[in-house]
Amino acid sequence: MFMMNDILFRTQLTYQINSNLNNEPEPTVSHIDYTQVNLRNCTFADFFGALIYTREQNPDFNFMDSSLDAIKPSNFSESKKYNFIELTEYAKHTAVTIGNMTLFSELQKISSAIDSFNASKSSDTAAQNTPIMSFDDYNNYEIKQQPATAEELGSCVISGGIDGSVKMTATFHESSTADHPIISIRFYSLNNGLYLTNRDIISIANIYKPNATLIEAFAYMSYHDYNNNHYNYSFDRLLISDSIEIDSLDDLYSKHYDLRIFDKLS
Repeated sequence: MFMMNDILFRTQLTYQINSNLNNEPEPTVSHIDYTQVNLRNCTFADFFGALIYTREQNPDFNFMDSSLDAIKPSNFSESKKYNFIELTEYAKHTAVTIGNMTLFSELQKISSAIDSFNASKSSDTAAQNTPIMSFDDYNNYEIKQQPATAEELGSCVISGGIDGSVKMTATFHESSTADHPIISIRFYSLNNGLYLTNRDIISIANIYKPNATLIEAFAYMSYHDYNNNHYNYSFDRLLISDSIEIDSLDDLYSKHYDLRIFDKLS
């Protein structure tokens, strides 16, 4: 584990997303060069190539190239190998701490791409997108060693701001295991009848409970309900209590909840 006090988060004062970068040419990388990269121990060039390769395979991960620079540590060296998975998680927490939600959104896309890249390495075939379907018998359902990624753990309809009413749905991610649960969250626009582009991929073990974002709280509560044979219970109860208010999708990332309270009440 890297020492956090040795890492200077470069983007605290200097990071800005320039709209003209959306038009920058996207580099093409070789499948042969990057599919075997270990993101926990690699150079920035390998990390960059692996993430661009992943984005080429799945346009949903539409982060900008410049966002990857936000993950570089202090005293960065092109030749040195780093654990970019831990650096990305630290960068996300720092972005939340300094209130830069635009940066956090970019880092969340990168984090999702990292999970997708790691999941694809453990499989001979690319993961298939399957429709999300509710399972019927919640009371008798038990956790499987290899959870089915099409089974719905929880869902909730919220205001999506300019997107109108949005249904967010939690399922297991393809790389989830019983020992290391990972939750995938997708958003479906009820007004337009379409899935929104990006999904959030959240590791239950990596949630910082004292200051969890609402999207992390939804993932955590959905997984908790699943373990206790409940469905759409805890997060709905939180909304009904008027303890929190969600007026747009941005609120899911900018507003926070102390999950230690939830654990104590549960």
